This record gives sequence, C-alpha cells and structure tokens, in this order.
Amino acid sequence: MVLLWIGIAIGILLVIVLIAKASKTSSTAIVGMKIRCKKCGFETNGLDCPRCKQKPQSFGV
Repeated sequence: MVLLWIGIAIGILLVIVLIAKASKTSSTAIVGMKIRCKKCGFETNGLDCPRCKQKPQSFGV
C-alpha cells in the first residue's frame, strides 16, 4: 500500500514538472538540432559526414 502511495506521489510530481516546462516554453519554439562532425566540424544534422565518409571496400578488386 505504501508503494502505491509513493508511485502516485511520483506521478503527480512528474505531471507538475511537465506542465511547468510546457507553460514556460514559447509557442513558437521549434525543436532544433545542430550536430557537427567530430573530425572536421562540418554540420551534418545527425547524418553521416559527406567529407569524412570512407569509401566502401571493393573486396580487393
């Protein structure tokens, strides 16, 4: 029974925190992501870097 009350309390706290974060966030805010290549610094946005991407092996041919 105690575990049930602890679970309910954690759930309520989580909901309060999420509502507070949602109310502070601007309605025009856009989720953005700028990930750069670790080797050369080129902006890749999470994809493979075209500058540092190694060419595929041709099985020794």
